[in-house]
Amino acid sequence: MKNYYAILEVPESASAEMIKSAYRNLAKKWHPDLNPNNAEAEQMFMDIKEAYSVLSNAIKRNFYDYQLRKAILDKKVEPTSSTRVGSFRKTETSTKKTASSQEKTEKNDKKEKLFHNAEAYKNRLDELMRKHNELIEKQKKAAEEAKKKEAEKEESFYEKFKQNRENAILEQKIRQQQQQEAKAKQEEQKQQEQKQEEQKQQEQKQEANITRPQKNRIKAILSILGFRSD
Repeated sequence: MKNYYAILEVPESASAEMIKSAYRNLAKKWHPDLNPNNAEAEQMFMDIKEAYSVLSNAIKRNFYDYQLRKAILDKKVEPTSSTRVGSFRKTETSTKKTASSQEKTEKNDKKEKLFHNAEAYKNRLDELMRKHNELIEKQKKAAEEAKKKEAEKEESFYEKFKQNRENAILEQKIRQQQQQEAKAKQEEQKQQEQKQEEQKQQEQKQEANITRPQKNRIKAILSILGFRSD
Protein backbone atom coordinates (compact mmCIF):
# COMPACT_ATOMS: atom_id res chain seq x y z
CA MET A 1 0.00 0.00 0.00
CA LYS A 2 1.40 3.42 -0.98
CA ASN A 3 1.84 6.11 1.64
CA TYR A 4 0.47 9.17 -0.11
CA TYR A 5 1.63 11.48 2.68
CA ALA A 6 5.19 10.30 2.21
CA ILE A 7 4.90 10.71 -1.57
CA LEU A 8 3.73 14.32 -1.23
CA GLU A 9 6.20 14.85 1.64
CA VAL A 10 3.58 16.21 4.04
CA PRO A 11 2.53 15.12 7.54
CA GLU A 12 -0.71 13.24 8.06
CA SER A 13 -2.15 16.32 9.77
CA ALA A 14 -1.42 18.49 6.74
CA SER A 15 -4.10 20.97 5.70
CA ALA A 16 -5.63 21.13 2.23
CA GLU A 17 -3.48 24.17 1.40
CA MET A 18 -0.29 22.35 2.43
CA ILE A 19 -1.22 19.35 0.30
CA LYS A 20 -2.01 21.56 -2.69
CA SER A 21 1.24 23.50 -2.34
CA ALA A 22 3.29 20.31 -2.02
CA TYR A 23 1.57 18.82 -5.05
CA ARG A 24 2.37 21.86 -7.20
CA ASN A 25 6.02 21.90 -6.18
CA LEU A 26 6.56 18.17 -6.65
CA ALA A 27 4.58 18.01 -9.90
CA LYS A 28 6.74 20.79 -11.31
CA LYS A 29 9.89 19.06 -10.09
CA TRP A 30 9.06 15.60 -11.49
CA HIS A 31 7.14 16.63 -14.60
CA PRO A 32 8.11 14.42 -17.59
CA ASP A 33 8.64 17.48 -19.78
CA LEU A 34 11.37 18.64 -17.41
CA ASN A 35 12.78 15.11 -17.07
CA PRO A 36 12.75 13.61 -20.57
CA ASN A 37 13.61 9.93 -20.99
CA ASN A 38 13.49 9.43 -17.23
CA ALA A 39 11.31 6.47 -16.24
CA GLU A 40 11.77 7.15 -12.53
CA ALA A 41 10.57 10.74 -12.91
CA GLU A 42 7.55 9.61 -14.94
CA GLN A 43 6.58 7.03 -12.30
CA MET A 44 7.08 9.58 -9.52
CA PHE A 45 4.88 12.07 -11.39
CA MET A 46 2.11 9.47 -11.70
CA ASP A 47 2.36 8.63 -7.98
CA ILE A 48 2.18 12.33 -7.08
CA LYS A 49 -0.98 12.79 -9.19
CA GLU A 50 -2.55 9.67 -7.65
CA ALA A 51 -1.71 10.85 -4.11
CA TYR A 52 -3.14 14.33 -4.72
CA SER A 53 -6.36 12.96 -6.26
CA VAL A 54 -7.01 11.07 -3.01
CA LEU A 55 -5.78 13.54 -0.38
CA SER A 56 -7.48 16.54 -2.02
CA ASN A 57 -10.89 14.90 -1.64
CA ALA A 58 -12.21 14.91 1.95
CA ILE A 59 -14.23 11.70 1.60
CA LYS A 60 -11.51 9.81 -0.22
CA ARG A 61 -8.94 11.05 2.32
CA ASN A 62 -10.99 9.82 5.30
CA PHE A 63 -11.37 6.43 3.70
CA TYR A 64 -7.65 6.31 2.84
CA ASP A 65 -6.70 7.32 6.39
CA TYR A 66 -8.80 4.47 7.71
CA GLN A 67 -7.10 1.98 5.39
CA LEU A 68 -3.65 3.38 6.19
CA ARG A 69 -4.19 3.18 9.97
CA LYS A 70 -5.56 -0.32 9.65
CA ALA A 71 -2.60 -1.40 7.53
CA ILE A 72 -0.21 0.07 10.11
CA LEU A 73 -2.03 -1.66 12.97
CA ASP A 74 -1.84 -4.91 11.03
CA LYS A 75 1.89 -4.20 10.49
CA LYS A 76 1.46 -4.26 6.73
CA VAL A 77 2.84 -0.73 6.48
CA GLU A 78 5.62 0.80 8.56
CA PRO A 79 4.46 3.85 10.55
CA THR A 80 6.07 7.17 9.69
CA SER A 81 6.49 10.14 11.99
CA SER A 82 5.10 13.42 10.74
CA THR A 83 8.20 15.14 12.10
CA ARG A 84 10.38 13.41 9.52
CA VAL A 85 8.49 14.05 6.32
CA GLY A 86 9.92 16.11 3.45
CA SER A 87 9.88 19.85 3.23
CA PHE A 88 7.38 20.18 6.09
CA ARG A 89 9.69 18.92 8.78
CA LYS A 90 9.00 20.49 12.09
CA THR A 91 11.75 22.73 13.31
CA GLU A 92 13.76 21.14 16.05
CA THR A 93 14.82 23.28 18.96
CA SER A 94 18.38 23.36 20.10
CA THR A 95 17.52 21.21 23.10
CA LYS A 96 16.08 18.46 20.88
CA LYS A 97 19.09 18.56 18.62
CA THR A 98 21.37 18.01 21.60
CA ALA A 99 19.25 15.21 23.13
CA SER A 100 20.83 11.82 23.30
CA SER A 101 19.97 9.07 20.86
CA GLN A 102 18.76 6.96 23.79
CA GLU A 103 16.11 9.50 24.75
CA LYS A 104 14.96 9.67 21.11
CA THR A 105 14.75 5.90 20.93
CA GLU A 106 12.76 5.73 24.16
CA LYS A 107 10.35 8.41 22.95
CA ASN A 108 9.87 6.68 19.60
CA ASP A 109 9.29 3.34 21.30
CA LYS A 110 6.78 4.96 23.62
CA LYS A 111 4.95 6.60 20.72
CA GLU A 112 4.90 3.37 18.76
CA LYS A 113 3.59 1.46 21.76
CA LEU A 114 0.86 4.01 22.36
CA PHE A 115 0.02 3.99 18.65
CA HIS A 116 -0.31 0.21 18.42
CA ASN A 117 -2.33 0.04 21.62
CA ALA A 118 -4.67 2.89 20.68
CA GLU A 119 -7.90 0.94 20.60
CA ALA A 120 -9.87 4.14 20.94
CA TYR A 121 -8.20 5.52 17.85
CA LYS A 122 -9.06 2.38 15.93
CA ASN A 123 -12.67 2.72 17.07
CA ARG A 124 -12.67 6.28 15.80
CA LEU A 125 -11.42 5.10 12.44
CA ASP A 126 -14.21 2.51 12.34
CA GLU A 127 -16.69 5.27 13.16
CA LEU A 128 -15.32 7.41 10.33
CA MET A 129 -15.65 4.46 7.98
CA ARG A 130 -19.23 3.90 9.09
CA LYS A 131 -20.08 7.57 8.50
CA HIS A 132 -18.38 7.41 5.14
CA ASN A 133 -20.50 4.40 4.12
CA GLU A 134 -23.65 6.11 5.37
CA LEU A 135 -22.82 9.17 3.30
CA ILE A 136 -22.26 7.03 0.21
CA GLU A 137 -25.57 5.23 0.76
CA LYS A 138 -27.35 8.54 1.27
CA GLN A 139 -25.91 9.90 -1.95
CA LYS A 140 -26.93 6.73 -3.81
CA LYS A 141 -30.49 6.94 -2.48
CA ALA A 142 -30.72 10.62 -3.41
CA ALA A 143 -29.47 9.83 -6.92
CA GLU A 144 -31.97 6.96 -7.28
CA GLU A 145 -34.86 9.14 -6.08
CA ALA A 146 -33.88 11.92 -8.47
CA LYS A 147 -33.65 9.41 -11.31
CA LYS A 148 -37.04 7.94 -10.37
CA LYS A 149 -38.67 11.39 -10.28
CA GLU A 150 -37.16 12.24 -13.64
CA ALA A 151 -38.49 8.97 -15.11
CA GLU A 152 -41.96 9.65 -13.66
CA LYS A 153 -41.86 13.17 -15.07
CA GLU A 154 -40.92 11.87 -18.53
CA GLU A 155 -43.61 9.18 -18.35
CA SER A 156 -46.22 11.74 -17.27
CA PHE A 157 -45.20 14.05 -20.11
CA TYR A 158 -45.43 11.16 -22.61
CA GLU A 159 -48.86 10.09 -21.34
CA LYS A 160 -50.12 13.68 -21.50
CA PHE A 161 -48.74 14.07 -25.01
CA LYS A 162 -50.32 10.77 -26.05
CA GLN A 163 -53.69 11.75 -24.56
CA ASN A 164 -53.62 15.16 -26.26
CA ARG A 165 -52.78 13.53 -29.57
CA GLU A 166 -55.62 11.02 -29.23
CA ASN A 167 -58.03 13.83 -28.32
CA ALA A 168 -56.88 15.86 -31.34
CA ILE A 169 -57.37 12.86 -33.66
CA LEU A 170 -60.83 12.21 -32.19
CA GLU A 171 -61.81 15.88 -32.58
CA GLN A 172 -60.63 15.82 -36.18
CA LYS A 173 -62.68 12.71 -36.91
CA ILE A 174 -65.77 14.26 -35.30
CA ARG A 175 -65.27 17.46 -37.31
CA GLN A 176 -64.92 15.51 -40.55
CA GLN A 177 -68.03 13.50 -39.74
CA GLN A 178 -69.99 16.68 -38.98
CA GLN A 179 -68.84 18.22 -42.25
CA GLN A 180 -69.87 15.08 -44.17
CA GLU A 181 -73.28 15.07 -42.46
CA ALA A 182 -73.80 18.78 -43.21
CA LYS A 183 -72.83 18.22 -46.83
CA ALA A 184 -75.17 15.23 -47.12
CA LYS A 185 -77.97 17.28 -45.57
CA GLN A 186 -77.39 20.10 -48.03
CA GLU A 187 -77.46 17.66 -50.94
CA GLU A 188 -80.66 16.11 -49.65
CA GLN A 189 -82.28 19.54 -49.19
CA LYS A 190 -81.20 20.55 -52.66
CA GLN A 191 -82.68 17.40 -54.15
CA GLN A 192 -85.95 17.98 -52.27
CA GLU A 193 -86.13 21.57 -53.53
CA GLN A 194 -85.44 20.37 -57.08
CA LYS A 195 -88.19 17.74 -56.80
CA GLN A 196 -90.63 20.31 -55.43
CA GLU A 197 -89.80 22.65 -58.31
CA GLU A 198 -90.30 19.88 -60.85
CA GLN A 199 -93.58 18.88 -59.23
CA LYS A 200 -94.79 22.48 -59.23
CA GLN A 201 -93.95 22.88 -62.90
CA GLN A 202 -95.76 19.64 -63.70
CA GLU A 203 -98.86 20.79 -61.78
CA GLN A 204 -98.82 24.08 -63.63
CA LYS A 205 -98.69 22.24 -66.97
CA GLN A 206 -101.53 19.99 -65.94
CA GLU A 207 -103.57 22.97 -64.79
CA ALA A 208 -102.93 24.77 -68.08
CA ASN A 209 -104.05 21.71 -70.05
CA ILE A 210 -107.26 21.47 -68.02
CA THR A 211 -108.35 25.16 -68.13
CA ARG A 212 -107.93 25.66 -71.93
CA PRO A 213 -110.92 23.45 -73.00
CA GLN A 214 -113.07 25.00 -70.29
CA LYS A 215 -112.36 28.49 -71.61
CA ASN A 216 -113.30 27.39 -75.16
CA ARG A 217 -116.68 26.06 -73.96
CA ILE A 218 -117.45 29.24 -72.07
CA LYS A 219 -116.67 31.28 -75.19
CA ALA A 220 -118.99 29.09 -77.29
CA ILE A 221 -121.87 29.43 -74.81
CA LEU A 222 -121.45 33.17 -74.59
CA SER A 223 -121.45 33.50 -78.39
CA ILE A 224 -124.69 31.48 -78.58
CA LEU A 225 -126.31 33.74 -76.02
CA GLY A 226 -125.15 36.79 -77.94
CA PHE A 227 -122.60 37.95 -75.52
CA ARG A 228 -119.14 38.93 -76.48
CA SER A 229 -116.52 36.47 -75.29
CA ASP A 230 -113.75 39.06 -74.94
